[in-house]
Amino acid sequence: MEQPDKIIGPLADQVEGLGKRIAMLEETLVQLKSLDLTLHEMQFIIYSYVEKINEGLALVQDKKIVWVNKAGCNMLGYEFNELFNKSAIELVHPEYRDKLSARFAMIQAGDVIPAGMLWPFITKSREIKWVRPFSYRVIYAGKPAIMTFYYDVTEERKVQEELSMRAEMLDSVSDSVFLLDMKGNIKYANKAMYESLGYTLDEITGMNIVDVSAKEFREKTEIRLKTPSRRKEGGRNMTVYLHKDGTRLPVSVRGRVITKENQDFILAVAREIVHEEESLLSPRG
Repeated sequence: MEQPDKIIGPLADQVEGLGKRIAMLEETLVQLKSLDLTLHEMQFIIYSYVEKINEGLALVQDKKIVWVNKAGCNMLGYEFNELFNKSAIELVHPEYRDKLSARFAMIQAGDVIPAGMLWPFITKSREIKWVRPFSYRVIYAGKPAIMTFYYDVTEERKVQEELSMRAEMLDSVSDSVFLLDMKGNIKYANKAMYESLGYTLDEITGMNIVDVSAKEFREKTEIRLKTPSRRKEGGRNMTVYLHKDGTRLPVSVRGRVITKENQDFILAVAREIVHEEESLLSPRG
């Protein structure tokens, strides 16, 4: 069989160079196909992740929603097609719309806004959902946009409001109400407690109840801490607390053990004794 004539001369170098370039292009094509497969796998992983997380995730551009994940839709009671291209500002309570609009404009312009503020969003069923967002400036389709992660804190806010209301109620009573750990360290004190002893809340929190007891009552106080009452009505005793300036405050104290999150505490109420007994008025030792 006859062999084709071998190309000679300057054209031979060009043909040989073309063959090498073709081989390089074929190798590059294989690498690009591998990279394309890797990118598709990464996209699938990212998509699966953002669709399975419990937190809302939305992309907002020019104050309109251009994408939102499944959790973000469910949180507000909408389907994706109902939120797509919808104004994010219209989803928040009317009283907060101007503030949210300004916030979006600042973030999209590049300002760094500290997280922490809660926003009341209105669900499709017209309920209020309190949301805590974390927003960042990104570039989408060549333009600035905002990527927002958001959490439903409605129940958490209810608990905080209830605790705040209880604390306000406790601060409105004239009796001293305080909570001790089992070693006597003051974990909570209402306004009547710390003001009657001349302290601030920060000063008295962390002090030990023995420290505010008159010297002659400290031993008894330590004994009661070791054998606290677990009866519902609590145990009652009379003692003397010391004001920050050293003056004496005779009180009648009732306290009992309560359990919170598998930890025991002593909840106590102290009432000033108006007609003091002589034994309480006279310092000993």
